[in-house]
Amino acid sequence: MRLNLSKLIKRAKKYVELEGDTKVLDVQFEEKFTLLGREDIVLSVITSESDNPEWWVVGGSSPMNLYSKKKFPSADEAFSFHSGLMLRLADRDFKESAVEPDKVGYDAFISHASEDKGDFVRPLAQALDEIGFDIWYDEFELKVGDSLRQSIDQGLVNSSYGIVILSKAFFEKNWPQYELNGLTAREIEGKKVILPIWYNIDKEDVLKYSPTLADKVALSNQKMTIDEIAEALADVLSE
Repeated sequence: MRLNLSKLIKRAKKYVELEGDTKVLDVQFEEKFTLLGREDIVLSVITSESDNPEWWVVGGSSPMNLYSKKKFPSADEAFSFHSGLMLRLADRDFKESAVEPDKVGYDAFISHASEDKGDFVRPLAQALDEIGFDIWYDEFELKVGDSLRQSIDQGLVNSSYGIVILSKAFFEKNWPQYELNGLTAREIEGKKVILPIWYNIDKEDVLKYSPTLADKVALSNQKMTIDEIAEALADVLSE
């Protein structure tokens, strides 16, 4: 939805007078920001308040909020603080802690086709979880109403490794290939990220899909049990 600047200015005037219990003398457009596909406007507001007359109002796609120019001298600083605040409010799982963490993020992201869940992927994810690893697996992480793309992107970015369950179903699906592309982009930087597992396929099947993936040392359910695969993965995830 396109933002209507004149309506935003009117809303800002009413908002500041209500929130600040003051008289608004002037409202001017300062800057427009686009972040994660959402547009927000920063307005410069002058009030009749004697001690602190100058303010920023930030809002548009996100709820409107008021920031003192004494604390945030530039529009960019006000918008940056506003964006962080809105992200915190939007994330129902947001937590704060003064305890220093041993690690941040996930040990691994599991990329797979949904057809392979029941017999292989779910038991593997549970086995890794029982060993003590933090695994991004959709059934562990996704809740009703979550954005699938945003949740997957978060998992891809914040995971040390990507466990990729290659199968005939995987080769036919768009989402697993999207995830694989994200992991490949990270691996281009020179760090080993992709940990491939062949599920009911052999090297010839992988060669037809990706010669590059076929060249990687992989684990296979045709040669190992789920527990054995989990233990082999644990050796890498613990490094």
